[in-house]
Amino acid sequence: VSTQSTGRMEIDLARYLLFADKKNIPVKRADVAKNVLKDHHRLFPTVLEGARKHLKETFDFSVCEIDDKRGKMYILKNDSKANGLQQLTRPPHSLPQLGLLTVVLSLIHMADNSLDEADLWDTLEILGISRNEGHVDFGDVEKILTEFCKQQYIERKKVTTSKGDGFQYSWGYRSYIEVKIEDILSFVANVVNVNVNAWKAQHSTHTGALNFNN
Repeated sequence: VSTQSTGRMEIDLARYLLFADKKNIPVKRADVAKNVLKDHHRLFPTVLEGARKHLKETFDFSVCEIDDKRGKMYILKNDSKANGLQQLTRPPHSLPQLGLLTVVLSLIHMADNSLDEADLWDTLEILGISRNEGHVDFGDVEKILTEFCKQQYIERKKVTTSKGDGFQYSWGYRSYIEVKIEDILSFVANVVNVNVNAWKAQHSTHTGALNFNN
């Protein structure tokens, strides 16, 4: 393969990652092989490194690699912005969706990053957010939570407990990259009107079970 062809694949991969980032959808390595590399799978490390360079130099984006149980995936991190809740205001998030995501991430974090689905909905109900009725600001909340899962902001997994089979929510890979724990703690402290230091135990970012690189 010529240097020119490799360079073109690097640019194609950079564009592909940018397109996926617009929708906040992680890119699987298999997708890159199918849609960008075609018959040149062995060039993946070289092409990826070239795409990293293009994205960093042109847009100040870093490519973050996630080791997921379903295989390697890739998302972009905007290095020109300070990590935090402000970064989540980019499309396709509306301000109401950002508010909902912040609430959900806060509830999960304060539950030591493992929140039963029933407990999540019980708490949302207290806040006036129903599972069975569309919300005036958020719309179909259950559908939005599904989108947050697809975008890797939250993770939903099936578990078996003393209460039987159910689901638990935890932070997704993208939230660890884009959200500061301090922002979440400050948000909760403001809501309940207490000093943020009251939750020192929740300052852990729970990264022990995660593996991602940029």
